Amino acid sequence: MLASILLISCLLCWLAYRFYGNFLSVRCKLNDGKETPAVEKEDGIDYSPTRTSVLFGHHFSSIAGAGPIVGPILAATYFGWGPTWIWILIGAILVGGVHDFGSTLMSVRNGGRSIADTMRGLVGEGAGKLFMLFVILALVYVIIVFLDLTANTFAKQPAVATASGWFILVAVLFGVLMRRASFSLGKLGLVFFPLTFAGLAVGHFFPMIDLGKDFWIYAILGYCFVAAVLPVGLLLQPRDFLSAGFLYAILGFGVVGMLTANESIQMPAFVAWESEKLGMLIPFLFITVACGACSGFHSIVSSGTTSKQIKKESDVRRISYGGMLVEGVLAVFAMGCVAVLSISEREAGGTPVGIFAAGAAKFFGALGIPASLGAEFAMLAISTFLLTTLDTCTRLTRFLIEELFDWRNQASRYLGTLLALALPTILVFQQFPGLDGTLQPAWKAIWPLFGATNQLLAALALLTFVVFLKASKVGYGFALLPAVVMIVMPMTALVLMVQKFGVQTLLGGTACAMLVLGFFLMITSWKALTKNQINGVQSDSA
Repeated sequence: MLASILLISCLLCWLAYRFYGNFLSVRCKLNDGKETPAVEKEDGIDYSPTRTSVLFGHHFSSIAGAGPIVGPILAATYFGWGPTWIWILIGAILVGGVHDFGSTLMSVRNGGRSIADTMRGLVGEGAGKLFMLFVILALVYVIIVFLDLTANTFAKQPAVATASGWFILVAVLFGVLMRRASFSLGKLGLVFFPLTFAGLAVGHFFPMIDLGKDFWIYAILGYCFVAAVLPVGLLLQPRDFLSAGFLYAILGFGVVGMLTANESIQMPAFVAWESEKLGMLIPFLFITVACGACSGFHSIVSSGTTSKQIKKESDVRRISYGGMLVEGVLAVFAMGCVAVLSISEREAGGTPVGIFAAGAAKFFGALGIPASLGAEFAMLAISTFLLTTLDTCTRLTRFLIEELFDWRNQASRYLGTLLALALPTILVFQQFPGLDGTLQPAWKAIWPLFGATNQLLAALALLTFVVFLKASKVGYGFALLPAVVMIVMPMTALVLMVQKFGVQTLLGGTACAMLVLGFFLMITSWKALTKNQINGVQSDSA
């Protein structure tokens, strides 16, 4: 049964890439004859035309990480694997894939500008700047979350700290050698992929000494600053390309193991219409699966770092639409990892990452890999992606700050990065009362709101794509339906949160503010959509 689910998922994603991906390319008139921003503005820092295989790894690492693993595991646990599987496939193919494709294409056709800046050009200065501030605050929140989580992980799991440091050193060396024409990517890969995987062994046998959480907070902040200002081809791009090897390995070994292992599904296909912890299936299934089907964070990556490295327009389909489909397959595999565990095994796994590692170890075991080794490999590999999210978010925030102030020069590269890290540096040490009244880190106090905010961002990105298509005189029905779905789900979730917590609380008040913002931007976008003419990006661009 599990093998059939996986095979059907892979087949549907392949067919979707082959046929629906081709439809998107033809409908939007991808043209390799047009010069992309990476070529036109090449500066060796942010704008850098990159070969498809390298950029795919960079993009996939940036949008994936632990996202498509945690969400499907939680959704399957509380609602059942059936609705989770259906939404992953429908979402990845028809919603998330279109969202990522559109976000990248708009940016490529708009000089590499962000999704927020594209909205500013399409629907007006005021709404665009408001959207930009919303995205900046969302990114700052993500930085705070992962700064705290990464520092905590490094303090409690010294092996992960050592492995992460090893990966950075290997990535920098790989990036330096990639810049030299005398070294081919294939030959470098034969050397550096094994070196990257060796980092797991280095972390296991030579764990870092206990330096405390505060030390790691400051060390990680320093790393994020350096990573955000260095040329993208020196650290982020090679690091993500190599790190993607972990996901490829987990997915490759896991898929083969899932097909050969004689593991049966240990959880019901459907649990209930409502979960005590998450809420009603609609909308919280969609909010919980998130990255495995559609994520607003992808629009920031697609229109931030990725669009500035696209060498030719046909790569938009390969990297953005193809990347979302591969992430969908990874989400199905993650769902399979929790589905083969008994209730006691799930409880023993503890966190979603621990549950994933335990399930993956069962599939690795079918290939002769000891369970303890397989679980440790999966756990360490996923944990090392914490830094990927952090440094990518820092760079993306710097891009948005530069756009907000129409400020791009040598000074903005450094000052913009300092501004991006200033608020996280202050708030990461702050504590606020949680739902139970106890003090907890700032990000935890509003954590239940994060999923809905992320999906609201996806809705606004899809709405912007719809307006962009109309401005470009392209039929937009294929993007309008996913936009409507993504509008309904987070807005419903926000309404339920306001009802549950009340506007007088931090969580309820923030949810109310997000609700008002969402309505304002949607009405503004709708007005732009119904106009006979729309100002903004090139009218003949698609």
